[in-house]
Amino acid sequence: MRNTFIALGLFAPLMACEPTPPIVGGPCSYETSIITATVTEVDEDGALFEGPEGEFWVPGSYLGTLPTVGDTLTLKRDRITEGTCTPEMYEVVDADISNED
Repeated sequence: MRNTFIALGLFAPLMACEPTPPIVGGPCSYETSIITATVTEVDEDGALFEGPEGEFWVPGSYLGTLPTVGDTLTLKRDRITEGTCTPEMYEVVDADISNED
């Protein structure tokens, strides 16, 4: 029993010195842009678009209802500029967003 207390007494200071794990994720900053793109391919997981900067994939969770090949959608894209959060996020928006604050 005495050896157990000695072992615990030696181990406790080592646990106190263990470094704190690095914070994962934020804070993150994003650049927001509005893009209009045409659907070139669709499957059950999302859609492939052709836009001003080339092809890009949008997961179905961002689209709600899956579009049809040939549809043109206006999307708000948040692209990460700082941090280690989600690299890109999309939201389908109306073509006319000029009155938004």
